[in-house]
Amino acid sequence: MAITGAVPRDGTVYVLGSDGQVTATIPLGSDENDGLVAYTPSTVTVRRDGMLLVFGEDGTMVTRAATGG
Repeated sequence: MAITGAVPRDGTVYVLGSDGQVTATIPLGSDENDGLVAYTPSTVTVRRDGMLLVFGEDGTMVTRAATGG
């Protein structure tokens, strides 16, 4: 199943599958810079607590990297 959307709302990013259903929820931190960065058909990237975190369509973390700033 492919990711067709990612919607940030109320401190959470909702990952949407091909039928528009929520396939995962990704919590964000409380920092003003935290939020959705981008999504592709297979991953969602969010900024949380000074890190870039990449998640798969089911919400499993794929990788993380420090943002350096």
